[in-house]
Amino acid sequence: MKLRLTLAALCLGLNAAAVLASDDCDVPVERWQSRDAVQQHATRQGWQVQRLKIDDGCYEIHGRDAQGRSFKARLDPETLRVVKMKHSDDDQSHKDSRAKNH
Repeated sequence: MKLRLTLAALCLGLNAAAVLASDDCDVPVERWQSRDAVQQHATRQGWQVQRLKIDDGCYEIHGRDAQGRSFKARLDPETLRVVKMKHSDDDQSHKDSRAKNH
């Protein structure tokens, strides 16, 4: 019986970890900031937006950062915080960087 409970707890824990690791956004549309607000936020970051779209409930920006590197960023539509950011240059140290406080 203890083994079953332990296995059940482990499975539930793994499922919760998978959900927390997701880079999808789950915000009701009525709480989203406007596309104009996203553009203004990007400008304040020094980004040049080449494309702005919605993907998996997040705003997704394709553009160039302040250093001129191409990037793709997923933003929470309510807070505009970066959920995930990926640079597509040759410098491997910048690949798939996760932002914490943008």
